[in-house]
Order: sequence, then C-alpha cells, then structure tokens
Amino acid sequence: MKNFIYKSGMLALFAGVLLTSCDPEIDAPNPTAGEADFSKYVALGNSLTAGFADGALYLEGQQSSYPSILAQQFAQVGGGADFRQPLMPAGVSLGSPIITATGAEVPQKRILKVQPDCAGVVGLAPVEAGARAAYPAAFIGAAPTQQGPYNNMGVPGAKSFHLLAPGYGSPAGLATGTANPFFVRFATSPETSVIADAVAQNPTFFTLWIGNNDVLGYALAGGNADAPTAEKPSPNYPTNPTAFGQYIGALVQQLTAKGAKGALGNIPEVSKIPYFTTIPYNALVLTAEQAAQLTAGYAAQGMGHITFTAGANAFVVLEDGMPRKMTAGELVLLSASDLVKCQGKGSMSPLGDEYVLSTAELAIIKQHTDAYNAAIKKIADDNGLAHADFNAYLNKVSGGFTLNGVTYSSTFVTGNVFSLDGIHFTQRGAALAANEFIGSINAKYNARVPKVDETQYSTVVFP
Repeated sequence: MKNFIYKSGMLALFAGVLLTSCDPEIDAPNPTAGEADFSKYVALGNSLTAGFADGALYLEGQQSSYPSILAQQFAQVGGGADFRQPLMPAGVSLGSPIITATGAEVPQKRILKVQPDCAGVVGLAPVEAGARAAYPAAFIGAAPTQQGPYNNMGVPGAKSFHLLAPGYGSPAGLATGTANPFFVRFATSPETSVIADAVAQNPTFFTLWIGNNDVLGYALAGGNADAPTAEKPSPNYPTNPTAFGQYIGALVQQLTAKGAKGALGNIPEVSKIPYFTTIPYNALVLTAEQAAQLTAGYAAQGMGHITFTAGANAFVVLEDGMPRKMTAGELVLLSASDLVKCQGKGSMSPLGDEYVLSTAELAIIKQHTDAYNAAIKKIADDNGLAHADFNAYLNKVSGGFTLNGVTYSSTFVTGNVFSLDGIHFTQRGAALAANEFIGSINAKYNARVPKVDETQYSTVVFP
C-alpha cells in the first residue's frame, strides 16, 4: 500500500517574518511609579519567566525574558538598576532532548535552516545551535555567569506547588525526581525553596506567573493520565483546583508579608498555542484512488467503520484500543508531525492517542484552566494585586492582530509570538507579554510605566 502524506498549509514555513516596522505605539508620558515601589523587583514563575525558548534555556532568551524587559521599564520609574538572572554561558543551551517514537534522541532546536525533512521535501526546518550535553548532566559546568541573589526566579518545568517545596534545588534530589536541575543551578542551598530564596531578597514588587505546567503536562501527554487516587498518584494529571488555589494563596501570602505589591498572571488555554494547533485534525488529503485503497485496507481488517473520501480527511486515532476518526475541534500534537508525514500514522495505521487531545480531554483541560484562573483572579483581588489576563491575551493572539504594522498570530514560525518549540515565546513575544503586565500594573497602581517597543526584539531566528 502507498504511504500517504498529510498536507497542511499551516505547516508551510515562510521566511517573511518582519523584524522591523513603522513607528511603534509607545505611550506613558511623564513616567511615574504611582502607588507601586519598583526599587526591588523579583519575578517568580516557570519556563516563560526564565526566558526559555526554542526548547532550551540559552543566553539570548534569558536576556530578553519578560522579567528582564519589565526591569528595564521599571528602571524608568525608580526601579533598581541591577536585575540579576542565572545567565547561561554564551553558546551553550540546556534543554531536555526530544525522544522520538523509534527511541532516538533528537537535540533541541534553536534556529532555522534549509534542509530536507523526513519526506525529503526541502524547506525551512529547525536545527540545533550551540553546544548541548546530556540532560540533566548538562547542568554540570553550566553554572550561572552572574552571581546571585537572582531577581529572576523562573524555573523551567515548575508547577505551582514546586515553588513552595524545600529541596527543589538539591543535587541529591535529581536522582529521585524531587529536585529540578534548572533550580539546582542557582538555589542558595540544597534545603531551600524557590519562594524562600525570593522573599529573602525583601522585594518591594513582584510578578508571579505560575500554573501553566499544572495543566500543560497533561496536554503534552495527549491526555494519557488518569485522575490520581490515594493509592496511585498521577503526575501528569492536572493539579487539583482547590489545592492549586491554596498553593497560589500561600505564595502570595509570603510575598506580600512585608507590604510588597505585585502582579499575578493567569493561565492561557493550551488549545491556543501552536504546539496543539499547527496540524489540523483533517489534514490527511487524499486522491480518490488513495481513499479507496485506505478504505479497503481497514475493511479487510474488520474495521469497515473507518472510511475515507477524496479531499481532506480526519486522521485515524487509536483510543482505548479501538481506532476511530478524529472529530472537529480535537487537536493533534506537533510531536506527531514526522509520524503522519513519513510513517503513515493516522492514515495507514492509527495515530497513538498520546499524540491527540480528544474532546473529553480538552474538556478536562478547560475545566482545570478555568478553575485555576478563577482562583488567581480572586487572590489578586483579595490582596490588592494587579491581574494580567493572559488567557484573554492568547485568545487575541489566536485570532490574529496587527500592532505597529506587524501581524501577530499563533501560527507556528511565522506568527512572530511563539518560538520553535511551539510553546514558549520568541523575544518579541516576551516583549509583548511584558507589555501585558505593564498594562495591568499601570491600571492597578495608577502608574505610568512606559511600555516597551516590541519591534526592537527579534522573532524566529533565520540564518
């Protein structure tokens, strides 16, 4: 039987990413801090906060992290000039490798170059840039180039409760999975926690954007995680919403204990980011002959309910041991790209459900995301903190918008907001996120912190 390759205009990569534009919209005349004090700013969060991009932590991404950009803008209204981050050495990137279906290890990617893909089609594709060693052994010799304490306390991979956990930066905990190697790099001691190291700096202002990973792990696993029980934990299942609210509340209580003000960011829906939207559910385009061959092939295996027609067809997915056609609204993970292009998955044989988010799984994701966001908003209001609505912002990005002559969207590579991993921001995207925080801060604290000119930051890096 022939190997049928899906086609999707959404996966066509073009080099027309704009790096400059017309005069930017920069406001805030007569800058002022208003009711806020930015003299000591500390940022807490996960990979988005750390400046993680293109599947790795590297210097350029850290230097353009949204907290770093915020610190530059805060400096114009009395913020401290010294904003420290656990910077990576130049030319070195750290990120866990991608494990393919064949068990091969694929390094993380950082730039684009012209090369053949798995189907032999020549086009733009991401390739590795910079040195990378095994994970997590790569963290040996990758000590921060700047001494602490660090204003940027973003820890890639962290969930809400991890920021409260003592020993999350202990080298001994790497073997047991109780520690995070990214925090091991810059924790002040093996016994400390992220929140302890943050409050020890006596911040006058903070941003807290945490919780994305509390639901993202479930999405990245294609929803392949059962709800946890007392007998059987389920690390990838979304964090219990009640517990999530307690974790955020505990973090805020410690951060505000000495009168600090701050801003909380809420959780965007994962269904709005390129990792889950780039491959359409019905991207299997067939001729009449191909459709007939596939239909006959499934019928011969006793699966006559799986049929195909000429034109666009939904992929076939294996769910609970039974093949079925995907339905509108369901999502294919970006990690399935080579499988459907070159191995006939989703057409000649079903695509594993770990590569698909079903309607039921998306409902679980939305239920938890909505609950998390309700908790974040209430905690922000109860504590007089600014609230940055990134869920609404990502909905705006998903629909597309134009700013300063540049079009932004959630389209993979060419949308200007998301980096090559389809999850984290480009440097331009980080600048836009910083401006979202600034807008909420100005509104809450009667401040006039100038927004940054996002056009001065790059998008996807082309050779």
